Amino acid sequence: MGLGSTASVIGTEKSLVIVWDTGVLEGDKPVLSRQTLKVDSTITAQEAYEAAYNIASLTDYTISNLYLVTEETLSPID
Repeated sequence: MGLGSTASVIGTEKSLVIVWDTGVLEGDKPVLSRQTLKVDSTITAQEAYEAAYNIASLTDYTISNLYLVTEETLSPID
């Protein structure tokens, strides 16, 4: 195994990261808060986007940024 071996994806996980604008300023910079939610590995970007805005409708914060992060577990590992 190791260098020269063929890598295989043995697992995929996705997380939705929502960066909230709290409406608070420190000096002239907004205070942001980051929330990470594990989501189903089959979620699409559109579904993640809609989920984030559905969650936002339940808060007083506004969305500053959204990220859909995909992590793949590779094998073989020596």
